[in-house]
Amino acid sequence: MKVYGKKEKRTQISFRLTENAFNRLKQCADLFNMEPSQYAKAVLYRELGLFQEPVDQRRRRWIQKQRVQKENEDIL
Repeated sequence: MKVYGKKEKRTQISFRLTENAFNRLKQCADLFNMEPSQYAKAVLYRELGLFQEPVDQRRRRWIQKQRVQKENEDIL
C-alpha cells in the first residue's frame, strides 16, 4: 500500500465501537479477507484520498482462526 508523500512519523489512534458496529466491521472485513483493524485503516485511508493503488487483498490467517474458534464453541 503506497501513500502519497515521503514516509512520515506514524501516530496511533483508537476509538470505541458499539457491539453492532463491531459485528458489521467484522462482516465487511471478512468480505475482503482482512482483519477488522486492517479494513478500518483501509477505509480511513480511502476516505482521506491517500491511496495510490488498491488495498492488499491477500488471504489472512485471522479468518481461519475465527472459523476454528466457532467450530470449537459449537462442539462444546
